[in-house]
Amino acid sequence: MVNKNKSSLSENDLVKLEGTYVLFPDAKYDKKGNLQTIDSEKPETIHSLNYFVKSERLRYEYSDSYRVEVKLLGKNRLQFVTKKKDSIVENVEMGGKLKNGFFYLDNKYLKRHGVPYLAGGYDNHKTRIGLSKDNGLLVNYAYDNSGALIFMFWAGSTYNLACHFKRIEK
Repeated sequence: MVNKNKSSLSENDLVKLEGTYVLFPDAKYDKKGNLQTIDSEKPETIHSLNYFVKSERLRYEYSDSYRVEVKLLGKNRLQFVTKKKDSIVENVEMGGKLKNGFFYLDNKYLKRHGVPYLAGGYDNHKTRIGLSKDNGLLVNYAYDNSGALIFMFWAGSTYNLACHFKRIEK
């Protein structure tokens, strides 16, 4: 969904992720990879960058005074410093690895419910980040909650979300 809009990263390019970005996305990608503007009039529908980075699902009140500084701490570690004006609100370090031009964050979550596909299922989500062709931050978040009863009665939900976060400074 974001392949035609991404700028592929290599190990030598990871430093390009460093920069300051807005906390809330300015656009999202549809299933075909087309960029769509997000309506900021409905802040309850907008997830902050930290929603995708942290495992704790904190909500921030929509404001353009928030920003996130992304810093490379090593080839497999990033730091996300959230600020409101000049005050630090949150500081998160996250490991990960580079794969297929994206940085896959180590915040994967997989939980089993019951005996999968006999009488239960899985809850799974993961996040990868990269750069867009306009030098903004791409965040791709995939979620899957699926299961079955004796391999016959299937249920669950799946979605794949991709957002664009505008770069403020390099």
